[in-house]
Amino acid sequence: MKFIHALIFGLNALYFLSLAPVAAAQETEVAGGMNALAARQYRLEQSWMPKARGGGSSLDLPFFDDFSRYSLPTNDPDIPGDWQRWEDASVFINASFPENPPTIGVATFDGLAADGYPYDFICPDCWGEADTLTSVPINLSGLTADDNVAFSFFYQAGGFGNQPDAEDSLVLEFYSPFGEGQWFWVWSTPGAISGAFTQVVLPVTAAEFLLDGFRFRFRNYATLSGNLDHWHLDYVLMDENFSYTECQVDEVAMVYPPASLLADYTAMPWTHFITNPGSFMAPTLPVNQTNLGPTENIVTGLRQRFEDQEWDFPSLDFNTFGNACSDFERILTLEDAVYEAGVNDTCAVFDVCAYVTTTDGTPQNDTACFRQTFLNYYAYDDGSAERAYAVNVAGGKVAVKYFAEETDSLIGLFIHWMPFQFDNSNKSFLLRVWGDGGGIPGEELMDNFQFHFPHYYHDGYNIFSYYPYDEPVEVSGNFYVGWVQDSNAELNVGNDKNTNRNPTRLFYQLGAGGDWTQSAIEGSVMIRPVFKSGKTNVWNGVSEAAVSVIPVYPNPADDHVQLQLPSAGMQVSVYDLSGRRVCHAPRADALFSLDVSALSPGMYLIKALGPAGTAATGRFTRR
Repeated sequence: MKFIHALIFGLNALYFLSLAPVAAAQETEVAGGMNALAARQYRLEQSWMPKARGGGSSLDLPFFDDFSRYSLPTNDPDIPGDWQRWEDASVFINASFPENPPTIGVATFDGLAADGYPYDFICPDCWGEADTLTSVPINLSGLTADDNVAFSFFYQAGGFGNQPDAEDSLVLEFYSPFGEGQWFWVWSTPGAISGAFTQVVLPVTAAEFLLDGFRFRFRNYATLSGNLDHWHLDYVLMDENFSYTECQVDEVAMVYPPASLLADYTAMPWTHFITNPGSFMAPTLPVNQTNLGPTENIVTGLRQRFEDQEWDFPSLDFNTFGNACSDFERILTLEDAVYEAGVNDTCAVFDVCAYVTTTDGTPQNDTACFRQTFLNYYAYDDGSAERAYAVNVAGGKVAVKYFAEETDSLIGLFIHWMPFQFDNSNKSFLLRVWGDGGGIPGEELMDNFQFHFPHYYHDGYNIFSYYPYDEPVEVSGNFYVGWVQDSNAELNVGNDKNTNRNPTRLFYQLGAGGDWTQSAIEGSVMIRPVFKSGKTNVWNGVSEAAVSVIPVYPNPADDHVQLQLPSAGMQVSVYDLSGRRVCHAPRADALFSLDVSALSPGMYLIKALGPAGTAATGRFTRR
């Protein structure tokens, strides 16, 4: 196993220093984001196992949570109440941030609140107390120091996310219910470079803790402006007569959820898939597992569900050699299995679960599931965003290559925006779609003049924004989708680190007239093309900041154009079709005359931004 085992009885020092800003670069990747294994995913994983309900105001020992099922407070009726182990929900339960966790699922601490929005998106470098994870009350009454009560957990800094700096920290406190009650600091660790999971074991012998109503809580201190400074917590255990002998734990578990049974995509339009289902399927599926104990006969299988139908794949994988105290990958052969094309004519969603047959006491971590979606869009990513990708040049372009398996109308893009230090929701961009230029983006297939803005949501992690093209555009074969930005702000888009489709598919251009460059950053940038795909009712888009149209006259123009702005004091910018800003007025009157005599003949776009976030756009042609 790739764990560092440490029996800790002392106390570590806390560090409180300021955070240095992230260094800028022209093509950048920053760590952040969250994965798609949230409450819905856990309901799916647990639907193949029996559920039991308990009761009582305080939990009796042992206390255990490996975060392989959703254990935070929730009103979801499909999640049993006795799964709850925690009183707050600011951490994120996921399975894609950690590297080689003890078992599938961790609790991730970062600079985001429970709703997925930064604690402080106004101050980029503000730092302080961030996520808290507090246990439900635990009954330790009647126990003494002779009962050898101990508290154990595993933690990791960074993982696939952002490494905490030296001034950041993860802190553990114990609560004594004696008298009026009081919290005591018992352990902490400063920020560190990402490494293996480390186990910490703390004895609980003090009489003030051995009472009914004992609790404990973890807390991180981090930069509060986004998805930064990640810590991952796993395999939390508190018990009496505690003993831990490495490689002797009766525990076989999954480590990561699979992503797809398709060879190239994690999602694709159903009408494209059913043209030739077998050609899109992968021949095998890798499954990551761990064994914390001696060698066992581990049998791995795969099953799928569509609506109320459920069936197993015919092949099983047997592993009986050399799996003691190790994590490993098994390869399931799919034997030419395909998703059944006859279940629907326009869309389908399949739930797929890999599982192991073991007899250990925690069956909830023996299953790892994903949802294979066939609607009207393509995706390379798995819905998680461990890092973010951006270019920081005015006129910079980002393009992702796709292949339309049949001719269809491209109507828009899904884009996953990453909140990371700077709120760029007032920075605009224009959608683009390019044809194939011999392995790089070629000619633009249509003009798009509507300005769009990044959206950062307050209602959950991993939410995609939808942006419609000005008009549908017919595509077939290779095509490229993305944007051109009008500022040097980093429009951080999610980059999924659990898949890797960027090689040969992600391109960027640093300003007007620059060459297209193949990105060397691994992962899958989270930009998804959306098609009409045989549907009569298609995506209508999400609400953006109110954008009005600027009346412009005369149009076409010779030397001057008159702009009728929604209000005085707006900032006005004019761009050519390459995204280069050619005119700028920091504060314009409501009726504004713009000198365009120095501009070359052609079409130009106008963007006006008001101090209250209002926006207006227009266009004109210079003769």
